[in-house]
Amino acid sequence: MSRLFKLGWKRFVKAFQSSQEFQQRIWVVSIQKGDQQKKSVFNDTCLVNEDCFDTPMQWMSDKGYLAESIKKVDKMQCSQVLTIEFDNYRHSLMRVK
Repeated sequence: MSRLFKLGWKRFVKAFQSSQEFQQRIWVVSIQKGDQQKKSVFNDTCLVNEDCFDTPMQWMSDKGYLAESIKKVDKMQCSQVLTIEFDNYRHSLMRVK
């Protein structure tokens, strides 16, 4: 019984830690219109903090990103940059935390 409890506890702790980890992630998201990428230095840039959301990657699914793109971004490590073409816009994402 004790061994079964330990296994259950370890699973609980692991699940809790992973749910807490997603809420500590922060991205810088830069969005630029596809035909203006080389002509303009202007773009929309925002900071996304997952503390404000209930589930991992909710901010992306709420904006209509494709599931494939969401999976790639979810696996990003700190300081990693990923560029996604979405609705004729280039989205450059950098995970900063």
